[in-house]
Amino acid sequence: MALTSDEHVTEIDGVRVSVMGATGPVHATWTLLVDGQEQDSLKAAGDFRLRGALPDGSEVSAEVHQSLVGPTEVIIFRAGEEIHRSEGFVA
Repeated sequence: MALTSDEHVTEIDGVRVSVMGATGPVHATWTLLVDGQEQDSLKAAGDFRLRGALPDGSEVSAEVHQSLVGPTEVIIFRAGEEIHRSEGFVA
């Protein structure tokens, strides 16, 4: 965790799933990656969802809450089941 970027990482069936946030001029850019490959990206603040797929075809998604003052919470789901929850900070 840093002031200008944040990464939330978990492993699902041997596959690395990460959600990265990076400070932008107006809103942070958030990216969902599966084994390093970008699945979805959005410039946003507030509450939003990123979506992608695992190699086996099952859905992976991340709910992101980004406060306007920096604190973040990321929840990663596989086929609707919560797999990972973490907090961070992106200014």
